[in-house]
Amino acid sequence: MKIKELDFIPGFKKKVMLAPYTTWNIGGPATYFWEPNVEQLPKVLEYAHKNAIPVWFLGRGSNVLIDSKGLDGIVICTRKSLQEINLKDDVITAEAGVPMPKLSKFAAGLGWGGYEYLIGIPGTVGAGIAINAGLTANGRKEIGDVLIDVELMDMKGNRWWESKERLALGYRASNIPERRLFILRARFKATYHDEIEEIKHKTATHLAERRRKQPLSKPTAGSTFKQPEGGKPAGWYIDRAGMKGFQIGDAKVSEKHANWIENDGNATSNDVLQLMQVIKNKVASEFSVYLESEVVALN
Repeated sequence: MKIKELDFIPGFKKKVMLAPYTTWNIGGPATYFWEPNVEQLPKVLEYAHKNAIPVWFLGRGSNVLIDSKGLDGIVICTRKSLQEINLKDDVITAEAGVPMPKLSKFAAGLGWGGYEYLIGIPGTVGAGIAINAGLTANGRKEIGDVLIDVELMDMKGNRWWESKERLALGYRASNIPERRLFILRARFKATYHDEIEEIKHKTATHLAERRRKQPLSKPTAGSTFKQPEGGKPAGWYIDRAGMKGFQIGDAKVSEKHANWIENDGNATSNDVLQLMQVIKNKVASEFSVYLESEVVALN
């Protein structure tokens, strides 16, 4: 694929390996790779739309499994771009590339509650809203709980603000991916106020608990499967099915948390997909519970 018309855009790169841009450290080359600026983004999206060129949006690369063969198209990554965050009129505005832990710390510095759990989620604001990221332990908490609205751009370069009520936010879901929309920035509210030191303490407690229970020092994508509706956490079933430590290639079920798959060296996307299927089959066989992937596969 040749996109000569876009070669002049600053930062546009060819044949960039995507593994370093994911928390799993898995992924082949992108035909084109770009860390966007808002001025050029409409032009890129409109060109891709008119020429039927696939476009993938990537934040910090958590919660995704990128094909080891790579992605043929344009990968737009906000890992180092769209990083502005500010407070105005008692509203936090954060651009799409702001890491959720940074948003958590920013809110804690204001004494704003409701953001503490985001400290341990490695993704960006844009990606987090697109899947309504959150935690299910000790009560369901999601980024949508503190969201007011989002500024969106479509594949024709049109730009507008939309309230969260129109995003169909659900458990690890929104309508943003199916509508092929790019989140530029989002506005957030406080759910409650407290002393700054108290909020910071709660935030630190969340992070310490997450480090205690989850293999944060390993290359993973976070939780692999969603919590079954009306059932126990996915990790409970996987653990009791005896899958901890089970391995295919270099993809391994974590010994620390059964719902996390670790890259134990040079795992491929196929290693992970095969391991996920074995887990699903085992849990279905033993508990008649059918696990649904939380990880999004890009291929």
